[in-house]
Amino acid sequence: MKARYLNGVKALTCLLVLLPSVVFAGAILQVKGEAGISIWMNKEFIGKTVEKDGGLIVTDLAAGEYELKAAKQGYEPVKKVLTVKNSQAIEWSITLQEPVMRAEDVVIRLERSMIKSGPVGTIVVRSIPLNAELFLDGKSFGVTDRKLLYVPAARHEVKLVFQGRELVVDFDLQKDETHFLTADFKQGRIKSQTMMVASELGPEIIKLQTSRKRKPAIFPHRKHQEMWNCDVCHHGMDSDGDQIPYTVGMDIQHCVTCHNPISMKNKKLNNLMLAGHARCKGCHKRVVAETGGKAGPIAKCSGCHSVEKEKK
Repeated sequence: MKARYLNGVKALTCLLVLLPSVVFAGAILQVKGEAGISIWMNKEFIGKTVEKDGGLIVTDLAAGEYELKAAKQGYEPVKKVLTVKNSQAIEWSITLQEPVMRAEDVVIRLERSMIKSGPVGTIVVRSIPLNAELFLDGKSFGVTDRKLLYVPAARHEVKLVFQGRELVVDFDLQKDETHFLTADFKQGRIKSQTMMVASELGPEIIKLQTSRKRKPAIFPHRKHQEMWNCDVCHHGMDSDGDQIPYTVGMDIQHCVTCHNPISMKNKKLNNLMLAGHARCKGCHKRVVAETGGKAGPIAKCSGCHSVEKEKK
């Protein structure tokens, strides 16, 4: 089974269309949908849809029955059982239901140039009505509701604009503080509330030690947080044993909670070492292939399993 991207248009409905047969033995599945939809076939991840290409195409499918699943962070998964015949071309167009917007659903990361070493906090901004444009220190961050992470602990100005009206507030953000703002345009004021919580950044360095007597892998967690969204690494598992996308507020558990011989049916991922190699090395290889640049360790064990790194 091979996968490549398909040029196409954005899907408007969820349907299966049987296309005319062509001269080849294997069947073709054409998946169309908005960007970033993860596709599974028989519980095996086969790729994501891409906006510029309009979808994903799977070739050389043998005749038989397939369980399909499409999922994207913040949406309910879509499942489909598909019966495939030889030399058949099938199109599956997917439209995911738009969720109700909540502050916890929309996470905005500050640009790396704005992230400075030192203490940080979080700002959660809501408005009445919704969809007020948000500005932090003069920079636009879209419309409410919004949750801003990695905001430097300092004095900030937040301005919200709705139908030509403006509400502005200045405040001091403290280290590890979550500052809640509600802009009420009906009352013409911004309500402010703070809460001291444990830092959402998590640990700076994570030591990954398996039960085997080998050097642990030293993972620079904070460095990766500054480069990638949480859902690039974090995910969960549903009752069927399938991977589910990360959502904001998800309880982050240790990898071995799911990646163990009892919980994980996939023998290629049922321990910490296998899961770590698949996720970390696999991501590094993709970054190199897609950008032509450099990424983290791929070939040498000492790139991650280093005594020197552990001492640091």
